[in-house]
Amino acid sequence: MEVPAGVDYAGDRSARPVGLLGTREFPLIAVVAAFLVAVLLGAGIGFATADRGSGSGGGNGTADAPAPQLSPVQRAAPWETQRVPGTANQLQVTAEPDPVALRLALQWTVSDEIKKAGGPATITADMVTVKGGMLYFGAVEGTSAATDEYWAIGRIEVKGMATPPADPHVWRRLGSAPWAIVAHGVGACEKIPTALLSVWKGQPAPCAA
Repeated sequence: MEVPAGVDYAGDRSARPVGLLGTREFPLIAVVAAFLVAVLLGAGIGFATADRGSGSGGGNGTADAPAPQLSPVQRAAPWETQRVPGTANQLQVTAEPDPVALRLALQWTVSDEIKKAGGPATITADMVTVKGGMLYFGAVEGTSAATDEYWAIGRIEVKGMATPPADPHVWRRLGSAPWAIVAHGVGACEKIPTALLSVWKGQPAPCAA
């Protein structure tokens, strides 16, 4: 092949034909452009999928939060101005701001327990009844309102369930925390504080029924 006069490919790049220069450097420009597109695309995907933090209101924390029905409003403790930690007090459900809400909280704990134990997922708190005349309610004074212990003892029925959780049921609430089942069935009443048993002059009726 004959080499055109005046062109030295080894030492004189400035002498290259314009067409040859554009053909050889175009792939480099394409690579750089593709790289920039990839970077921008990656940044966009990262922003779209980034964790927005707890302020978004999502996540397991919300899903696992106790139901508000478990924490009904309760009246101010009568002993607040003359607190004696360890002292037991018999209370009246009817003296609470919303007696129905208190019973619903106890019913809710039972329906939750049934579902967690593998029972029907269709069970609701409205299907649970705390038997009338079989609910004892009391409290043991703590060092502050947050450490007051509220106790409830009763027996339950569950609509459409032949074998509901065994009675008696013993519930407890610490301060304004949610109500929870402490124990149920044989031996449950052994969890009741001695101070309350003294006020009630022995185990209450639901324990013996």
